[in-house]
Amino acid sequence: MLRGRLALVSVHLCFFCLSALMPQPAANVCTKDIMKNVQFLINTSDLKVLDCRLYTPTINDYQNCPSATMKCFAAEISVLMEEWETIPYHGFGLDKKLEKLAKLLNQTESECHQCEFFKEQNAEKFLNNLHSTLQRMNSEHC
Repeated sequence: MLRGRLALVSVHLCFFCLSALMPQPAANVCTKDIMKNVQFLINTSDLKVLDCRLYTPTINDYQNCPSATMKCFAAEISVLMEEWETIPYHGFGLDKKLEKLAKLLNQTESECHQCEFFKEQNAEKFLNNLHSTLQRMNSEHC
């Protein structure tokens, strides 16, 4: 039987090894605040007036390539904010929030499409697809 310092060191070493083997919590990818911002833009804005086309990923694109999909949404939200001069609250910084989200979804996506390969849609369809994708993320991660 171990005594004194040797026993204490053994207990600490055992605790350290066990804690290293415990699974680490996943990054928080809940998007409820982003989803509310997108819904606000859909509900309060006159999207029909906008004459712009945006590369629009789908939920299937998200399932295959989550990080690349969020990067595309972030880039296209930036385009939308430039086109839409009266965008409420300057888009709530959605582009930055989506870029951060894409980094949290860091995955190897060698076979993913670049944003320019997605179908071009109007702003309303784009925001609806973004909202649906965020809903899917929340159902998986929240």
